[in-house]
Amino acid sequence: MLSMQHTASCCTGRPRTSRRYGAVCLLVLVALLAGPARAQQTEVPRNENAALMFEQGRAAFEAGDYGAAYERFRLATEYDLNRKTTAALLMAGKALYRMERYREAIDVLNTLLDRYPGTSYRDAAQAVLDAAERGQTVYGQAPDTLRVGVVLPMRDQDTPLTQALFNGIRLAVDAHNGVRRRYVLPSRLRASVDTFNVYDTNTLFSDSLAQADGPTSIVTPQDTIQTDSLQIVTEQVRRPSWVAQMVFRRTEATPASARAAVDSLVRHDDADVIIGPLYSREARTAGARAEQARTVLVAPLATDVSVSAGRQHVFQANPTIPMRGRLMARFAAQSLLIDQVGVVFEANDDAAARMATGFREEASRIGLGVPFTLELSSAREWSRLPLAFEADSTLTPEQRAAAEAVYLPVTGRNAQGDIQDALVGLRRMSPDLRALGNSQWHDVSFKKEASRHLATYANDFDVQTRRAAVQRFIRNYRLLTGRTPGELSATGKRLAYTGYDVAHFLLSTLSPAARPTPAALRRPDAYDGLGIRIDFRAGTVNEAMFFHRYRAGRIERLR
Repeated sequence: MLSMQHTASCCTGRPRTSRRYGAVCLLVLVALLAGPARAQQTEVPRNENAALMFEQGRAAFEAGDYGAAYERFRLATEYDLNRKTTAALLMAGKALYRMERYREAIDVLNTLLDRYPGTSYRDAAQAVLDAAERGQTVYGQAPDTLRVGVVLPMRDQDTPLTQALFNGIRLAVDAHNGVRRRYVLPSRLRASVDTFNVYDTNTLFSDSLAQADGPTSIVTPQDTIQTDSLQIVTEQVRRPSWVAQMVFRRTEATPASARAAVDSLVRHDDADVIIGPLYSREARTAGARAEQARTVLVAPLATDVSVSAGRQHVFQANPTIPMRGRLMARFAAQSLLIDQVGVVFEANDDAAARMATGFREEASRIGLGVPFTLELSSAREWSRLPLAFEADSTLTPEQRAAAEAVYLPVTGRNAQGDIQDALVGLRRMSPDLRALGNSQWHDVSFKKEASRHLATYANDFDVQTRRAAVQRFIRNYRLLTGRTPGELSATGKRLAYTGYDVAHFLLSTLSPAARPTPAALRRPDAYDGLGIRIDFRAGTVNEAMFFHRYRAGRIERLR
């Protein structure tokens, strides 16, 4: 392509014989100057997900929630180059500057200026960069350590679950602190170029590293070594403006022990925030001590309403049982646009009864009609659902006909069988009636049957293994423990992801610059983690879940 100087000389270097020639030459010059800019604009693609992250970050920034804003802007920059990339880097730097995380702000803004020297945000980025460098020099950093207390049971039967949750927390802390693990080849061996690079790939297609790591051995010019001969090194790759420090306390899975562990963290370790315990019984008493000390405590697994009821500093990351019913009612009315939903549940199933109660209470609050409620006397009645309807003299044909869908909460060891029986009975009664369910409806083996009723359900845990962030977590978990989360038990896998998500939520939301308060956890939008969602905007109980449906024999995630 001609340079600007050469183009100008070709148009002005000798006298022209007509105005037309001069006009043509001017058009050529304009086209050459404008062409690259237009090409550049068309080459930078849009990315709806990145745009959404950016808009959420901007809303949080304008609301003064700079921690949440930075997290959203950071997520926007993780996508391939798009029209929000440079703006997100600039805003991430601004958010970090507002939080007095000057060193990180300097790094982000230098990345923007070095990677995209032609950006239209250069002047704005340079101004913030100069301010951050002055802040770093004059004021230094805000308090540099956030102390994260961890309270978990260590009985023999709890150890695998405790370890899984703890590992997830540790990986979130390591990521925040800029710690990375990687494979290195023993110095006496040299891998060939086309074999060793496989260990740097992040391309995974399932909850396993088999497809990413390829063969279990590496061929070198001198030897052939097995994968387990590789060394794993831990290295500092980034210096954060403040660090997270974990302080662990074990319990004996008793209320008194849990309370004592929290008391120790509060009085002796000055913990800023506490994660744990696992179970509702222990979390209740641990929460009482945290509330007394005005220290934020997040229970990662407890579902009993008594854990956080009446408390300001105790939060439940796992939605309570009644809340699950409430969220399903809200989704049915506001997202599925259903007006009338019947409710059927087994009276002896305590969890199902509480979900049904939550569903009906929320339905009453938002104006969703519940034309009938049928309580089954035992699990056997799921297999003869039409007879159960006929046996209840209080249910009229008009009530049954009014329902557009029916909510069927089911729990217990035989939940899958009860759900299948319920769907068979539902098809005999009303083939077009939509089924609504709870997390036990996830990934049933009879997907075609569920699809006939467009079965839609609320789910508290879901991992999309194709996501780049999930792939990194799987790889890092293996580097830390020697196993992937998929090799753990179902509960262990869930706790590994939950530990990471809860810790990452806290580290991306809080800062040691100010003592964590309940208000600090009420971000302007829901947190989307690797396996769970977290939303404390309305209170101390998480009100974020996933929603799926069956259609054409497959599961679709609606939200």
